[in-house]
Amino acid sequence: MARRQHGRFRMPGRWFDELASGGGSADAVEFLVQAERTRRLMLLAELLDRLDEHPDALRGLGTAATAWRLIAEAAEARPDTAEALLMSPQIGCWTAHMLRRLHGTAAGPPLWADAGHLFLVCLVARIRAGLDTDLVVPVRGGEVALPTLGLVRLGGCPDGTVTAVARLRGPRLRLTCGRRSVTVRPLDGARSDDWIPLRSFERTSIWLDDLDPYRDLDEPVPPRPVDDAEAESWQRMFGEAASVLRSPGPEPGRLHIAEVRRIVPWTGKSSAPVHDDTFLLSATTQDAFGSMVISRPANGLDLAEAMVHEFQHSKLGALLHLFPLLDDDGAETHYAPWRPDPRPLTGLLHGAYAFTGVTGFWRLRMDDKAADPDLATFHFALRRLQTRLVVRTLLTRAVLTAPGTRLLQGLAATLDAWLREPVAPGIAARAREAALGHLVEWRLRNLRCGEAERSALSGAFRDGTPPPPSSLHRPALTGEHSPWADSRIPLYCAPPGAPVTADARLAAGDHETAGRLYAEELRRAPDDRHALAGWLLATARTTPGHRSLLRRPERLLAVRPRTPVELRRAADWLASGR
Repeated sequence: MARRQHGRFRMPGRWFDELASGGGSADAVEFLVQAERTRRLMLLAELLDRLDEHPDALRGLGTAATAWRLIAEAAEARPDTAEALLMSPQIGCWTAHMLRRLHGTAAGPPLWADAGHLFLVCLVARIRAGLDTDLVVPVRGGEVALPTLGLVRLGGCPDGTVTAVARLRGPRLRLTCGRRSVTVRPLDGARSDDWIPLRSFERTSIWLDDLDPYRDLDEPVPPRPVDDAEAESWQRMFGEAASVLRSPGPEPGRLHIAEVRRIVPWTGKSSAPVHDDTFLLSATTQDAFGSMVISRPANGLDLAEAMVHEFQHSKLGALLHLFPLLDDDGAETHYAPWRPDPRPLTGLLHGAYAFTGVTGFWRLRMDDKAADPDLATFHFALRRLQTRLVVRTLLTRAVLTAPGTRLLQGLAATLDAWLREPVAPGIAARAREAALGHLVEWRLRNLRCGEAERSALSGAFRDGTPPPPSSLHRPALTGEHSPWADSRIPLYCAPPGAPVTADARLAAGDHETAGRLYAEELRRAPDDRHALAGWLLATARTTPGHRSLLRRPERLLAVRPRTPVELRRAADWLASGR
């Protein structure tokens, strides 16, 4: 049982170790939930204090003290509903946004409208408690979002952000804005022209949130209701995902689906990252435990993987709220095999923790009769390699605290055990090639030789003298982070039976033909980094001495070969100095 000492939470060591393995029992996760609850209440108290210090932030809507008194009355009448509201992802995201806004690190609509959302929280608390009230609330674009309930549409309101008078009597809510007035029954769940209820997934309390203005990762966003066909598709895939995740447990890769609180359909405006092998976009905010932004997946299996992935971020975010794990200077310099750009150490830690869960997810699918065993085995083999590499980077390069060391050693133990598990040799080989291919292309896109190394290489190549050893110099970042995704990974996963393109030939093991095709692509576009990476990977197999080039492929760019002949000559020259 979790214990408090001197007003502080104390996590039992066994629960920390369960989480450090990449998994976690129901008790360990519940401890995180309770810790997040305490943090939420502290942030709400801080926000109310700040609003009291800046009464003009609410611009005549009322005082923060009045709003909290009305919420407290609702909590006394129906403590369960008030608790659920205040601990919802919707309130977590708004609270954190408002604190950032008051500290000058976030933007949004007029400050009074952001702050005035407090009275919408108050209104919902009263609705759920069955208590009458009269309030003035903000209206954005003719709409009023009631957190956790839905959206009232007030057509005919003035443009921009204005106010409406809310009159709640029993189950009926009347909103009046200028000459426009509508009456809705928010708890009925029936949709009308004026009322869009917030959807939840069937037989769960998990929201499909396309309405709340604070559902995204950064600044407030307008509602974007999905249509009925899209909602039905989400419901179907969620059902499939629930079937995939039907066996919860403490192992990494398992998920008790009720621990997820909310899924926000990605609409193209979020900063969610893309993962190379699935092209599925997903992200999590540390402001709302169990909430995740996900683009519509192709099937329930992809959704299940994304849910496991994002819940790992929620767990680690909660651990970071409890324990300092590392000293991060914020420098975006480190390789993450699932990202196109260099990452800071905290981002690297998040990736390592998330992909330990993803690796475990695919390991479990290998024994799932309903899954494709080759697909699962490939992803397991690929992700265990990539994730262990990142854990090693953190253990050797990060300044870790004692809890941080303990966490990473736990992840390393899990991954090392998985690396000892046998998989089909052919699949393991393709996974190694896929991991190497991503690293080579990442280096070509994100690293360059420094001025001294570039000058030394260019001069030696011109003069026909041996290349200077690569150990004498360290690469520099290009600073150019254009988005890209490794399109070869799906081909390594399932090589085509009749390959045509250079990528398909490479994945199928026809390295000689792939090399020729990549050379032709480079003849047409000498600066194509994807083609250059492919050519290096292919020639490393046909000319074994060239494999040394894969360690520092950016050195090839320093001599600027512009034709296939020059490229071959430069590669031969660089390989001669290995």
